[in-house]
Amino acid sequence: MKKSSIPTCPFCGRPIKKPEYLPIGFSDLEAGICECGSVYVCDVTGHNRGAAFVEALVIACAGDWDLAWDLVPDEDYKEIWVENYDISTHSILPVPTYGRKRLTSALCFIKLSEDIREAKKDRLKELLNKETSEELPRVEKKKLSKKEVEKLIINNEVDLLTAYAIAEPLNLNVIQKLLYHPDPGFRKRVAIAAGKVAARVSKFHPERVLEFIKRLIYAAADSAASAWGALETVGEVIRHTGDRYSLFIRNLLAFMQFPEYRPYLLYGFYRISQVNPKVLKSHSYLLLLNYFEDSPPEVQGLMLLTFKNLDPASIKPYLGKVKKDAKFKLFDYDAMDFKEVSLGDILKEFQS
Repeated sequence: MKKSSIPTCPFCGRPIKKPEYLPIGFSDLEAGICECGSVYVCDVTGHNRGAAFVEALVIACAGDWDLAWDLVPDEDYKEIWVENYDISTHSILPVPTYGRKRLTSALCFIKLSEDIREAKKDRLKELLNKETSEELPRVEKKKLSKKEVEKLIINNEVDLLTAYAIAEPLNLNVIQKLLYHPDPGFRKRVAIAAGKVAARVSKFHPERVLEFIKRLIYAAADSAASAWGALETVGEVIRHTGDRYSLFIRNLLAFMQFPEYRPYLLYGFYRISQVNPKVLKSHSYLLLLNYFEDSPPEVQGLMLLTFKNLDPASIKPYLGKVKKDAKFKLFDYDAMDFKEVSLGDILKEFQS
């Protein structure tokens, strides 16, 4: 009778570690990296082989999606599948004989050519540098109530809320529910807290933060649900996680075609531009200018603030069309409240 065997890398023959959720992961699939530099991703069901391949390729490229799509098979990378992998025992099971059910799970191995692998080595190492030491309060694992989460946000106890979310990631769902609060000022505070919490949770449960972002985007796309705070919160998460989840900027830009979403989106873009304009500039950010003319003062004001951080020269041709006396309520992130400003006030700040 054939026995199970230890899974090894098909490129170098070394035993591999059991796949896990990597800090650089872009999906909910478990992955690993061999000592030789090959990347492997587990498709447990056998129905996600395309997703497993893309995950392995993008991880190998250190999150560089544009590079991943430009690679040529067999020239820039090699792809090998190892069948009959059992993740529960971390072993390769023998090919089943008559009467035994065949496993559909498998490991997808990707190895880049040496020159590309060398070019991405340092960036990949940086992304994999998972922080595990957090100076957070010790808490029990439990799902908080909406009232408990609301109280923590009101009292600005973000560290304590983070500790509960790390201990029980389902608390991200509870935070999301508060984005439907009737007070727009409080919704802003929820979005800010959610971004900070999600960033630290991603160091321990990256797949849960990925799910959180997807739920926010799905909620905004659902015509039966409210988009209050959802898209803005995605911006807050990206603000605090560098380029880790920056691929979702494409999704945010796609929502700009809907006028009712533009203020939420632009608050998110503005917040990202304050700390990491490079992430926004790596996407088609100039498309935002298509929505500048004939937009309400709030949209124009937020766009001015965003482009001040991104690319002031690109928006200068539009400045002469701004009605300086037009006013709107702008959220002040220092005072944590709305204040009335005019586009003239924003222009002065823009031109300073």
